[in-house]
Amino acid sequence: MRLTLLVLTFIAALGTQAVAQVAEPTPSPDPGSYVDPAMSYTAPAGALLLNRVFMTPDQLSSDLQPVAAWVLHPGREDAQIIQITMEAYSAAPEQWEGQFESQTHGSQEGTLIRNKTPMSLLNGMPAYFLEVAYGSGFDARKEFAIVWADGVRGIVLSLTSRLGDVTAEQAKSVLGQATAVRYPFDQP
Repeated sequence: MRLTLLVLTFIAALGTQAVAQVAEPTPSPDPGSYVDPAMSYTAPAGALLLNRVFMTPDQLSSDLQPVAAWVLHPGREDAQIIQITMEAYSAAPEQWEGQFESQTHGSQEGTLIRNKTPMSLLNGMPAYFLEVAYGSGFDARKEFAIVWADGVRGIVLSLTSRLGDVTAEQAKSVLGQATAVRYPFDQP
């Protein structure tokens, strides 16, 4: 029940933000993918698209903003949210992960970040994989995130579930279909 409420709240928040900030729809008509000039991600089969917007770097703020979300196992207790969030970020790409950690610690009391591991996306783009735990009791959540910067944006691709429902290996499988490059500066 609480996860259903979380999903509905999340959908409402995305819908409000989409009205205020959408420049144009994502070019990909496939509801299972997100594609922009510097990245692509394909959600696993069965993922239900909740929302997807395309934002140019100049539309992003210095706070993470959701640009795409899917749900796996909708309506079940073990529902999981896949989300892509971005913020404007032009500092050195290798510093993005540290900024993400700092923001995450500051956003919710009791947040624990662990198992930070350097990795590469499918096409070799450097990134980090990490685990974030937060909440307590029945509200405890685990977020597995892949984070990277592309020269103009900081990007987080994450999978959130109840604590204990997903392993790191399962999360890597769900999030693994991502590619990225430095943002093309000749794009709007």
